[in-house]
Amino acid sequence: MTEKNLAEIDLSALKHNFILLRDRIKKASPKTEPMCVVKADAYGHSAELCVPALYEAGARSFAVSSIEEAEQIFDILDAKNCVAGSILILGYTPPESENVKLLARHKITQAVYSLEYAKALSDEVKALRALGVLDAGDGIRCHLKLDSGMNRLGFDTHSAAVEKTVAEILEVAKLDGIRIDGVFSHFACADEGDGTHSHAQFERYDRVVKRCEAAGVNFACKHICNSAGALRFPEMYQDMVRLGIVLYGLSPSDEAKDEDLIPVMRLKSRIAHVHKLHAGDCVSYGAEFCADREMTVATIPIGYADGFLRGYKNGGTVVVGRKTARILGRVCMDQCMVDVTDMGVAAGDYVYIFDESGENLKRLCAAAGTINYEAICLISKRVKRVPIN
Repeated sequence: MTEKNLAEIDLSALKHNFILLRDRIKKASPKTEPMCVVKADAYGHSAELCVPALYEAGARSFAVSSIEEAEQIFDILDAKNCVAGSILILGYTPPESENVKLLARHKITQAVYSLEYAKALSDEVKALRALGVLDAGDGIRCHLKLDSGMNRLGFDTHSAAVEKTVAEILEVAKLDGIRIDGVFSHFACADEGDGTHSHAQFERYDRVVKRCEAAGVNFACKHICNSAGALRFPEMYQDMVRLGIVLYGLSPSDEAKDEDLIPVMRLKSRIAHVHKLHAGDCVSYGAEFCADREMTVATIPIGYADGFLRGYKNGGTVVVGRKTARILGRVCMDQCMVDVTDMGVAAGDYVYIFDESGENLKRLCAAAGTINYEAICLISKRVKRVPIN
C-alpha cells in the first residue's frame, strides 16, 4: 500500500545534529553531556525511529514528559538490547502503585518538584516494600525540579522562599525510598531577548543549589540549559544540556538559531485532483477565496486532521517541484486546495508541505502565527513516518 501522506524521517540528519551539538558542547565544557529530549513521540518524528538512531550516535540520556513515554523508550531500547544511562520524566507521574513499581524496577528517573509529592512517592515505595512487590533496596531515583521563573512546576527559588525551600529539600533527602540524583530548572526566555532573564533565572536556581550542597545534599547531575540555552549560553552549561527541538534540525527562534542544523522531517503529499477555477468561483468552506481570473487549482489530500493547520490559509504555501503554491481558502479536515496556475502539474505529482530546507515550514508557521515546535508535534498518527538515509 502506498500512503498519500508521508513524513520522511532523515536519520542521518538526526545523527548529524546530535554529533554536531554534542561536540560543540564538549568543546565548550568537556564534563557536560547531552540529554536527548524525545517527548511527544520525539517531537512528532517517531520515538521508535529516532531513539535507536540517537543511541547509535552515542546518546545515552533521554528525557520524556510522562511515565507512558518513559516506558516506551525503555521498551524500544530493551528490544535492541540497549540500556539507557538515564530516562528522566520531566513532568508529573501520579504516585500510584503501578507507576511507582515501574519507576523503581526500570530505574526511571522522576522529576520531584515539591515535598508533598516526594512524600507521596516515598509512602508508595514503602507500601510496595511491605507487600513484597519491591525489595528493601528498591526506590525511586529523582531529579529535583526548581522553579526559577517559569512558574509551572518546581520548588520555589524566590528570595523570600529560599529558607523554606532548602529546608524542604533537606527533608526530601531524608525520605525512605527516594534517591536524589540531580537537580534542574528550565528557562522561560532563553530563545529571546538579551539573556538578562535567563541569567536571573540561573542565579536564583544556583543560589538554592549551593545552599543545599552546603547543607550536605549531593547533586550528581545538574542541568538548566534547554535547546536555546545550549545555543546561546555555554557559560551556563552544567553536567547536562537538554537538547530538544535542535536535535530535529530546527532552531528555537531567530535569536537562537544554528544554520548547520539539518531538518529531520520532510512532510509530503500527492496531488489528488487538478481543475480549472473560473473568475468569480469560490474555494472551500465559507467561500473566503474568490477568483478574480481563471486559475488552475490542485486538491491535496492533507488537512487539519493530519496536522495541517487551518491557520495555514493565511498566506501559507506548499512546495510543488521547485515552486511555491499558495493555499486557497480554508483548510478542510482531510484536504486543502492550492494555486498551481502555469505550473504544469498533474494528479499523482508529489508535493512537499515542508522539505529539508525548512523554509516552507517557516512560512507556514508565520501564516498560522505559531512555532515550529507546534507544527511538527501536531502531525497526526494518520501520517506514516518512514525512515530515509
